[in-house]
Amino acid sequence: MKISTHATRLRRGLAVAAAALLATVSLSACNPDELGAAAIVDGHTITTQQLQTATQGYLAAVPDGDKSNAQLRILERMILSRVIDQAAAKEDVRVGKGAVARQRDQILESTNGRKGLIVALSQQQNPVVLAPSLIDQWVRDQLLYGRLVTKIVGPGDPNSQEAATQASAALIAAGKSMDITVNPRYGTWNPQRGVQPQISGGLSRTAAQLDGK
Repeated sequence: MKISTHATRLRRGLAVAAAALLATVSLSACNPDELGAAAIVDGHTITTQQLQTATQGYLAAVPDGDKSNAQLRILERMILSRVIDQAAAKEDVRVGKGAVARQRDQILESTNGRKGLIVALSQQQNPVVLAPSLIDQWVRDQLLYGRLVTKIVGPGDPNSQEAATQASAALIAAGKSMDITVNPRYGTWNPQRGVQPQISGGLSRTAAQLDGK
């Protein structure tokens, strides 16, 4: 399969998921007992260490990538994945490990491996930031979202505007049912642009730390 097809499908799904999150995410400091958390999603902590390790992996493949933006986009992807999971579970939509592995292998074969996939996505007109450690989850997100849309629209056209609207409603409902807290050091939510970095402070320092500065 062509990488452009997969990237287009994922961007469509994540754009809808982002709309759901922008309506429901709480931007506040993490609980004192959750120090070291980049975000907390329904009690599941995404640690700063996990985020920084994933970002380092991405920058190793795309060394000229923007560090701060990469960190933000990776955190966003981690959160969106859980929203998609929740929406899919509510509709009893599942994806097996075998299906994910087959899809992943097809994609990696077409891009000459993991680094090729990461670089190809980063060079698209609308770049996708994908950490090596999140490739399987990225593939699973695509499959889940595709099956979710098909389930929701029934005999309708899954590529129609109606399908997108219905999928958006499902993701918004899932997001509202979840407790999502983002550590302010990683930025703020913008209704049009998603996660936006702070003008100064924590995020810039965190990005610099990736180079040991």
